[in-house]
This record gives sequence, C-alpha cells and structure tokens, in this order.
Amino acid sequence: MDSRRAGLSGFRLVFDVYSASWKGGVANLEEDESSKVYGVAYKISLEQLKELDRFEGVPQRAMRRSIEIEVEGIGKVKAVTHVAINPRKGPVYPSKEYLSAMLRGVKQHDLGEEALRIIRGAVGSAIP
Repeated sequence: MDSRRAGLSGFRLVFDVYSASWKGGVANLEEDESSKVYGVAYKISLEQLKELDRFEGVPQRAMRRSIEIEVEGIGKVKAVTHVAINPRKGPVYPSKEYLSAMLRGVKQHDLGEEALRIIRGAVGSAIP
C-alpha cells in the first residue's frame, strides 16, 4: 500500500469522541485556521474506502470530509478524511493503549517532533 507523510493545515487534533473498543477518547479533527496536523496519507481503492467508511461508522458516527493535504514528495493533493458527526462538548481522555498506538505510528512513519508536540498538546487538553 502506497503511504507518505502528509500535513493538513486549517485543522487541529482533538480528543472529543469516546470509543468503547479503545475505552477512551480517540482522535478527531476540528477546524482551526491557525493549526496544522501531521499524519500519513494512503492511496487506496474505492473498495478500500468503502471498507474504511464501515470501520469509521459512516453515516452513524462519522462522515467523509474532502480536504487538501500536503503530501511529502508530491505536493498538494485532494484527499478524504473522516470526522465525527457527534463529538462531545468537552475533551475525552484517550486510553494508554490508544496513545501508545498513536505514538508507535508517529515513530514508524518518522513524523517528527512537531507531530509529537501536537499530540501531547491535544492530550493535555483532554485531561479533565
């Protein structure tokens, strides 16, 4: 599967969705013109997107959102992400297992210190 590091401007990372399977908060995106988030872009087929829709709970828990991302080595690309349709009003602290999985992904894809700083900041704001 083709994957590359990517950045998304105009959004910030938040933990405002509760996941029963993770037993805590999970990552979501919120519009914020002064922010940027980092992650990995995957080139997938329409069939894989439909499978991802099912996993993310479209249309009951999440919706697709068209975005423009900056993909390393390629430039600006139109993409799709999923955002929660019914986030909580306040932050939801993520489980240690979820955070561990996120941090492994950051290291595996070498997203860098800025990505770690953003996650730490978002998690800090999720503490009640």
